[in-house]
Amino acid sequence: MADQQDDLDQDRIAIVGMGIRLPGAGRDLDRFWHNIENGVEAMSFFSREELSSWGVPDEVIDHPNFVPARSVLDDYDRFDGHLFGYSPQDSVLMDPQQRVLLECAWGALEHAGYPPIAPDGNRIAIHVGTGLNVYLLDILWPNTRAVKSAGGLGILISSDKDFAATRIAYKLNLQGTAFSVQTACSTSLVAVHLAVQSLLTYEADIALAGAASVGPPTRRGHFHEPGGIFSPDGRCRTFDNSAAGTVDADGAGIVVLKRYADAVRDNDTIHAVIVGTAAINDGARKAGFTAPGPAGQATAIRAAQAVGGIDPDTIGLVETHGTGTVLGDPIEVSALREVFGADRGDKPACALGALKSIMGHLDTAAGVVGVIKTVLAMKHRTIPPVARFTEANPALELDKSVFYVPKTAVEWPEIDGTRRAGVSSFGIGGTNTHVVLEQAPPNPNPGKQARPISELLLVSAKTEPVATESLARVDEHLRRVEPEELADLAFTLRTGRAELPWRGYVVRTPDEDFKPLRPVRKSSAQNAERGVGYFLTGVGRLPGSAHTYNVDPSFREIIDQGYADLRGLGDDFDLETRERVGRFSVAVAWVDALRRRGVHPVVLVGQGAGAVAAACVAGVLSFSDGVRLAARHPATGIVLAPPETALYTADGTPVTDDEATDIAYWAARFDEPTVDFAVPTTVQDPAAWLEIGTQVAPHAGVDAPAMSNGYDRLLSSVGLLWELGIGGPWDPVFDHGRRRVPAPGYPFAPTRHYLDIPATAKERHL
Repeated sequence: MADQQDDLDQDRIAIVGMGIRLPGAGRDLDRFWHNIENGVEAMSFFSREELSSWGVPDEVIDHPNFVPARSVLDDYDRFDGHLFGYSPQDSVLMDPQQRVLLECAWGALEHAGYPPIAPDGNRIAIHVGTGLNVYLLDILWPNTRAVKSAGGLGILISSDKDFAATRIAYKLNLQGTAFSVQTACSTSLVAVHLAVQSLLTYEADIALAGAASVGPPTRRGHFHEPGGIFSPDGRCRTFDNSAAGTVDADGAGIVVLKRYADAVRDNDTIHAVIVGTAAINDGARKAGFTAPGPAGQATAIRAAQAVGGIDPDTIGLVETHGTGTVLGDPIEVSALREVFGADRGDKPACALGALKSIMGHLDTAAGVVGVIKTVLAMKHRTIPPVARFTEANPALELDKSVFYVPKTAVEWPEIDGTRRAGVSSFGIGGTNTHVVLEQAPPNPNPGKQARPISELLLVSAKTEPVATESLARVDEHLRRVEPEELADLAFTLRTGRAELPWRGYVVRTPDEDFKPLRPVRKSSAQNAERGVGYFLTGVGRLPGSAHTYNVDPSFREIIDQGYADLRGLGDDFDLETRERVGRFSVAVAWVDALRRRGVHPVVLVGQGAGAVAAACVAGVLSFSDGVRLAARHPATGIVLAPPETALYTADGTPVTDDEATDIAYWAARFDEPTVDFAVPTTVQDPAAWLEIGTQVAPHAGVDAPAMSNGYDRLLSSVGLLWELGIGGPWDPVFDHGRRRVPAPGYPFAPTRHYLDIPATAKERHL
């Protein structure tokens, strides 16, 4: 039975991340779900003055069949080009659809808990598409000065659909396949299908799929024709008896996919599971090239279910293409009836869903946003309503089917112990696609800490204001996070974000009040190259490390090993000897704690027990031999080596190789007088210093924040160095059992990059 489940899991694909840019919701998935659950429409209607200012001709505005409606993005004309390294000139030339997709891909990877600028050697694929670049036709091309300045190649690179996927791959360093997909309205769901195939054939390990469709203000409206695609009043009443068409919508969506078994292994948050996909074409089996084909639709649906081995009677929701047209709705339901039949016994009826009822037609992006909508419904265990539905179109013949159209949000019942859904997307021209989804199973690796401890949460951004905003978002998010979830959040922010110049951090201690946020600081390559120096003083109150001893197993192991080594030398040592061993062990343990958190010194300064600890850290002598010296035990058998890291005395005098390999030299260092910390003068000239006694005290150019214990001071020191650009990957032990979880994403700082329509451009066509 276990082998059968393993075989089944091999063919399943996990949805581990989602990114959107949608009317009425922006980038906010929670807001999108609120609109879905409550049937909140996103359509906008425009005044004559607005349309005229955008360049819509009077003869269009005054046409009796013109409907000034569309679902639009609030910031359609804005783009954070600075984040991606684009100049204002390049940004204004680029197809806004591709700009939206680029930001959406960044956000989707962050939502999945993976850095949006991928490391070399990755196998991350990107399959995306866009709609027609109407910005080029209506806005850019009439601006002859901008066109001449850019040149033919510049216009081509910035405008052509061919570069939608490769542009994202280049900017985010995605080194798997990069395919631009174009199948009209089914583009984004075909992209999902292709991404699934790339994962199942091991062509990729992670795959992004989606699309964007964004039109300029010149296209904010449509002509209604009776029996046609577009609505007479700017509303979409899918499946309703009064359905008469849809309305255009701007938006984008991207999903991040992984093989299910890999996602479980890697402790990803799995939002839902894809169990089957299929894509086919109608061929000539329909009334005309633009007409829907029921036979082709049914074939795609049946094939996707067969791929996953899914009984249609176990599917509780179908998110339909749902055009809301007189012709399209009955044809789509007839295809569904052919696949699902007319009876499913005592199982609950299957609901029909229609994203277009609240948003209109997202064109190339419709399919993937339908997937995202359905995933959210699964996560909330809720069947969402079809907006403005009152009475079914009799031509649907729902009474002869297993389907119903929900008017309000209702609880989604399980069928055979799970929830499953289908998502359809049918493109003009006949490319039909269907995806079968299943709710995510319970997480086999909860990852919650039984004993929550303080955590270091890191943020970075391209600019100071954005870094400040990012830090504030994390701080606000922390107020809603349970203590046992803190470690997963810290892990996600540390490993699943790009490392950008402006940086900040928060040390969050469970059960303590929130502290004021500190200003962010700018890191630099120079700081990273100069690194950090350690001044190991060996002084302080030994109980000062007690909290760290209790919460950090590796720290505790070193302390315990020190006293174990001492016991191995005898049992008649006095308190002074035990204290020397303790100070030596604590200093080494602090350095090891920093090393495990990615911090390595470029120079070591020491005094007293700290001097011998520095020698141990530099590779001059072993830890056990350091304990022997601290215990003043006969030094026979101790082997010394030249230091691997530069060593200095407290007054800035370099330790020579002869001194470093002299046992008597190190034995005498225990008795030298101690001095207060002062920044030593060394050849290495580090950008910051850490004073290490029985606790860690940073000297990093700013006052260190007040912390309640030594462990929090350790984390704060790592954070201060991170701000400067000092530090590297943490020891994998900190990642063991941790989960990637949704966390606050990058707060884009878009600015306007959009040409105005020139006064000389007189004609516009809708």
